[in-house]
Amino acid sequence: MSADFIDIARQLAQEAGRCVMELRKSELVKQRKADQSLVTNADHAADRIIREGLRNNFPKHAILTEESGLDGEINSEYLWVVDPLDGTRAYAKGIAGFSVMIGLLRKGEPFAGVVYDPWEGHLYEAIRGLGTYHTVNDKREQVTVSKRKEWEQMPLVTSTGFPEAMQKSVQEKVVCPWLTAINSVGIKVGLLVRQEADIYLNHHHVNYWDTAAPQIILEEAGGVFSQSDGQPLLYDLTGGYQHKHPTLATNGRRHSEFVRIIQGIL
Repeated sequence: MSADFIDIARQLAQEAGRCVMELRKSELVKQRKADQSLVTNADHAADRIIREGLRNNFPKHAILTEESGLDGEINSEYLWVVDPLDGTRAYAKGIAGFSVMIGLLRKGEPFAGVVYDPWEGHLYEAIRGLGTYHTVNDKREQVTVSKRKEWEQMPLVTSTGFPEAMQKSVQEKVVCPWLTAINSVGIKVGLLVRQEADIYLNHHHVNYWDTAAPQIILEEAGGVFSQSDGQPLLYDLTGGYQHKHPTLATNGRRHSEFVRIIQGIL
């Protein structure tokens, strides 16, 4: 069944990715949601493709997506957690920094995940206990995070909009190279598993669909994904769909130390 899970998720992520790229050729329909975040017709189209595909293939599973909410039993053993278009702002601008993310929780914990970057063609996938794989230009290979542990050699990446004051405070404590900020959790975790970055620091709260797929992909590559206070990422559906604190993802070499450093800064 694990192979079926990832095969279907991969196919749906790529189909949704092709759809959003095709919709870029015409004028986008843009709206603001209640939280003032941007949503487009491409978000909804990708959401529909993935929801229908998952429901047809796994009728007994529950599905939670950013655009449609929860469909199914809250206590289902398997719960698909989907962000059909993560990084909508970058997508609407026509720049890199968006992806399709499909994660699967089993008994409340990340079990499988796929992240597809249709702009640059990167595909990441993982199943618990079977490692992380990266495919680009038809070349598929298993990947792991780097073993770098000296701050000066550990590139750090953030999302766009990371507060300047926070950045200055972090830089006063840790001498890391700072990469160009980019949108989408999946894109930034992809940089970690490709060993182009070692730390991804987030400054605001994120939702379950932002982390479910990236978390399993990072962890199966040897990295660590937690809340900014070091506590694990939990997926309790009874209290909403948002993590309590900002998040931190690293190659794991100095994760706990970095947690201590950023306390009081975020």
